[in-house]
Amino acid sequence: MSENDRTRNIGTWQSEELGTLAETGIFKLIRKRAFSPNDPSRSGEFFAIISPDWVNVIALTEDEQVVLIEQFRHGTEQITVEIPGGTVDEGEDPLTAGVRELREETGYGGGDARLIGKVTPNPALMNNHCHTALVRGVRRLGEPRLEGLEEIRTRLVPLAEIPAMIRCGDIRHALVIAAFHHLHLDAQA
Repeated sequence: MSENDRTRNIGTWQSEELGTLAETGIFKLIRKRAFSPNDPSRSGEFFAIISPDWVNVIALTEDEQVVLIEQFRHGTEQITVEIPGGTVDEGEDPLTAGVRELREETGYGGGDARLIGKVTPNPALMNNHCHTALVRGVRRLGEPRLEGLEEIRTRLVPLAEIPAMIRCGDIRHALVIAAFHHLHLDAQA
């Protein structure tokens, strides 16, 4: 069987939710049964994480400094270097959420904001998207307004240094690297 024969009949599987296994403030884990559109006898149980969309923000000052944040991440139990970002609230558009998150996490704001990309963080398990916002010409407007248990340190790094930070592993968050790739593509357009 050739590769074309194996992939020719790909279609959308029909599914039914079988129940919620866990629900937290940031996601819901569900179990579902899904059926092949090509052969209904082919079915199985699958799990999905239902989560709101996220947004990451590449914020640049007038002199091309990137506003980065450092924070402890409980999944890897490490301090990471990232860009500001967070959850898109229900009824909120991703750009508004990005501008809000930038101001809350760093105290920076102003400038011209627009969306430059969107990815699916893990389509095998998750239903959501992560948007990338670019905000040029930001400046410090005040103190950060951190939520709950957030502990964030803000730092400025020249945009020209970002590729080296990714290459050496200082920046290793996959969605942050995807955001900088969107910035690279935007610059090529």
